[in-house]
Amino acid sequence: MSRALTLLFGAIIGLSLGLVAKSVITKVDSATRPAARILVTTSCIIGAILNDLIFSRFSEFELRLCFAVLCSGLLVQSLIDIYTHRLVRQISHIMAVTGVLLLSFNAINNSNSNLLVSAAVCATLGVAISFVSNKISAGSLGAGDVRLMAVLGWHLGFLGYSEAMWALFASCGFAGVFGVAMIGLRRGSLQQRIAFGPFLALGTLTAIFVSEVSSYTFVA
Repeated sequence: MSRALTLLFGAIIGLSLGLVAKSVITKVDSATRPAARILVTTSCIIGAILNDLIFSRFSEFELRLCFAVLCSGLLVQSLIDIYTHRLVRQISHIMAVTGVLLLSFNAINNSNSNLLVSAAVCATLGVAISFVSNKISAGSLGAGDVRLMAVLGWHLGFLGYSEAMWALFASCGFAGVFGVAMIGLRRGSLQQRIAFGPFLALGTLTAIFVSEVSSYTFVA
């Protein structure tokens, strides 16, 4: 598939995801009315970029499909979390089931069960870290964040322990910078809760695609 078609296909998927996110947002919180044009345009651009990065990062079909589902879920969950401060469990479940099936198939097909061991370890650590963080921060993380960290731990652990570690550090770093900036602009406080889902998504995407982003250019 040429790069132009890859970008176009990603843009179409992104547009569809933006519409899905808008529909879910209004169902979760009927009082919220996101700007459809901004939502769809943003999703369209992000979808095009992510699809191109996926095709550059992975060569095997099942890995492309698995991480396409992961990125799609992260995009929709992030948009929903920004507007409603909630994460939809059904979307996390779809990401989890797809990840387990496709990554297991890839590991078995390549006779590399160690990948599944590291994936399971990181998924377990993701739940443990989020649980401890939730206790320390007096419930600032919800059940949706715990589920999402387990899903991300599985996918990132499959790629390697370093990817999982960098994703965690990057997510916390992005959230910290955002929180400090909001306090500095006097638009937030230390007691104010922020949507952590988008930062988990951003940290995850950074860990997965950092090598691709460093040399990323739009060349049709």
